[in-house]
Amino acid sequence: MDRYLEIDAMGSGRLEWLATSPMHYRYMLGQERVETAAQHLGTALHTAVLEPDLFQNRYAPEPLEVAAGNVKPRATKAYKDAVADIEQGGFIVLRDDAMAKVRAMAAAIRVHADVARLLKVAPEREVTMLWEREGRLCRGRADLLGNGVMADIKTTRSLKDFSPWAVTKLGYFRQGAWYWDGAAKLGRPIEFFYFIVVESSPPHDVAVFVLAPDAIVCGLTDCDRLMAKLATCERTDRWPGMFEGIQTATVTDAMIGLLPDEAIA
Repeated sequence: MDRYLEIDAMGSGRLEWLATSPMHYRYMLGQERVETAAQHLGTALHTAVLEPDLFQNRYAPEPLEVAAGNVKPRATKAYKDAVADIEQGGFIVLRDDAMAKVRAMAAAIRVHADVARLLKVAPEREVTMLWEREGRLCRGRADLLGNGVMADIKTTRSLKDFSPWAVTKLGYFRQGAWYWDGAAKLGRPIEFFYFIVVESSPPHDVAVFVLAPDAIVCGLTDCDRLMAKLATCERTDRWPGMFEGIQTATVTDAMIGLLPDEAIA
């Protein structure tokens, strides 16, 4: 994954920066990439599900035993030295709670019947895709890939909020469309794009969602819009923020609904 992220190319992550605003996009391009705790956990989960042997050889539990009996074992020199030794051996140390969560989520995903079928029909794992779009290098990384099938693993707080809310708010419809378009340009047309979604809290319920054709069309259209906007920004060297001009500040419709009729009139 690290090698993939080092590829200087337009990807779904950069698209989300641009979707916020061109100003945010240009700012983020100049920032050093720092993996958040959530991203760190997500990377571990992907490895545990897609490459379980690699997970065993890459991730190690934290060495709490070296500071057993200490009220704050992670603050001790013995613990920190032990962690440094493990990391020097090429391992990534996961806290006990994170390790337990990753293993529980991975197990829940693997025993899900629909996921099991996807794993069979999409046998290629962590596939890096590189293509060009109007002279610009673009990238995507498919978690699962097969003939006409692609799938991506996501975590969520609640499955009931995944569609349409997370799919829309977090730009997953754009990501699916971006990968769809990239695969087509590489001669690997996709008929079905799936999200394998697991809840991040116990009991780690799992569901599989297929991205609707209308959502893919929306995603493709929005990708075109954003890429055209980027080209304009690069040509004019003008990078506007989210809003231009004076905006109206108001309250929600629900709040307005609380007003008495005479106040509205």
